[in-house]
Amino acid sequence: MFALTGDSKVMRYMGFAVHNSVDQATALLQAYKASPSRFQAICLDGEPTDILGIVGLEVRGHQASMTLMLRRDWKARGVGREFCKPFIAWIFTHPQIWRVWSYVHVDNKAGQHVTEKLGAEREGRLRRFEYFPNVSELPQDCYIYSIVRG
Repeated sequence: MFALTGDSKVMRYMGFAVHNSVDQATALLQAYKASPSRFQAICLDGEPTDILGIVGLEVRGHQASMTLMLRRDWKARGVGREFCKPFIAWIFTHPQIWRVWSYVHVDNKAGQHVTEKLGAEREGRLRRFEYFPNVSELPQDCYIYSIVRG
């Protein structure tokens, strides 16, 4: 986990500050145990200890929001797209889910590109929507994206 959360380039557009120690990464895992969001490790088949990234999912009513964080050495290999397409298809096997959505910082071109490659549509710009402590102390603008059933 610390290989992800301690990497300033991976963490640039995440909603919490870069970690300086394994203890900080462990504390984050503990905090998410009580969260409505569920986070899962993304690993290669047969290599459960080699974490390529983390996917977060929060279901509320008919919609699910999704977060993705990948190790830098795997981003350019298409892991995000390769993992997310079947993951999103699986989310839509749940009959109550009609919408999967996420937001991406307006300056995160790589994040926007991956999100659009998944088939998500940009719905608009949310001004001063979220804090990105590795960018600024001020809330930042984001684009909101969604994939909807039918």
